[in-house]
Amino acid sequence: MNPRALPIVNAVGCIVLAGFILIQWFGGQVRDKELHEAKSREILEKNARLEAEKRADQLQSDIQGLKDSVDSIRKAAEAAEKEVALRIEDIAKFSAGLEEAKASIVTWEQAVKERDEALVKRDAALAERDSKLKELNGQLVATRKRLDEAVAELKKAGAR
Repeated sequence: MNPRALPIVNAVGCIVLAGFILIQWFGGQVRDKELHEAKSREILEKNARLEAEKRADQLQSDIQGLKDSVDSIRKAAEAAEKEVALRIEDIAKFSAGLEEAKASIVTWEQAVKERDEALVKRDAALAERDSKLKELNGQLVATRKRLDEAVAELKKAGAR
């Protein structure tokens, strides 16, 4: 090889090496950027996963709270239904008692009416009896008067 060509070959080799180094450096930069983006995506995905897990836990907690609330409401509804059933029974008893009381009142009213009618009849009979007694008393007084007159005439006739 020519001694003069050696520096040119060296220079070309250095340029090729420099080009190769630049290509490697740019490739490394691209890979670093891709690696950085991949790590960023991984962090974002990890954060998103943690948020999703946190949200899932929160939703599970909310679901459990709703289940407890539904159970509480169901128990309250069952208790209310039992209370309503007892109240319905009480109402039925009171209604039956009321009907019995109404029937008793009707019976008592009829008995009072019959008693009042009997009292009216008794009062009429007593008035009639009193009238007859007065009449008989008047007759008795008149008879006694006649008897007294007859006794007085007999005494007069016996004294003569």
